[in-house]
Amino acid sequence: MLDSITPRYEVAYEQIRGMILDGRLRPGETISEVQLAERLQVSRTPVREAVKRLVGQGLLEVVTTRGFRVFRPTAEDVAEVYFLRAAIEGAIARIAAGRRTAADIDAMRDLHVRSREAAGQGDVPALVELNGRFHRILADACGSGRALAALEGLEPLVAAYRRLSLLSPAHQAGSVAEHARLIDLLEAGDGAAAEALMREHIAHAGRRVVEAVMQIEPAPTPGAGGHLRNLDALAGRPVPND
Repeated sequence: MLDSITPRYEVAYEQIRGMILDGRLRPGETISEVQLAERLQVSRTPVREAVKRLVGQGLLEVVTTRGFRVFRPTAEDVAEVYFLRAAIEGAIARIAAGRRTAADIDAMRDLHVRSREAAGQGDVPALVELNGRFHRILADACGSGRALAALEGLEPLVAAYRRLSLLSPAHQAGSVAEHARLIDLLEAGDGAAAEALMREHIAHAGRRVVEAVMQIEPAPTPGAGGHLRNLDALAGRPVPND
């Protein structure tokens, strides 16, 4: 939560990041520090610091001495990120099943109810935010600093992809239903089943984003096929032989 004492560069960072995540700054779009400062109605100094952070997270790319481009993922980028995320969050779900508290379960159930309502209203921005909070609670319940650090390294890119995975009403319903099943498994302390479901859940989302990206790419991305096969294997889909 930002307030009146939040540093200006932090405010600028959150505003620019928000523009990237909700699509106001489109993938592949180029923009300068001057343009960003004008849009945010601030000086270039906080914008410069915010941009450095976003470049470090991979959400912006330097294209000239003063210009930046919003990261446009390839299908291979997406497939690789989701494959890694499925492995990490699967392990997190297994550990969390043995460590979660009653308060964690209550918080996840509350988010599930609100997510179901957002999906019913077609409120994609709210659903995306609630989805991210759900996964964060689960990660915190795990209590593993190393697992959290690994997941946080992927989070900026995952946040950018999450909206693509939740645009379809059918995908929204599927995601919300899988969250409900996951909560039940966590409450029952079934770590093995929770891990399997989480891997399947993440793989499904990854496949949706890969398919969306492939629709806008001019040609298939070399290397994406191998990562897609990995996602399909995690999701329990038949994997064809080459």
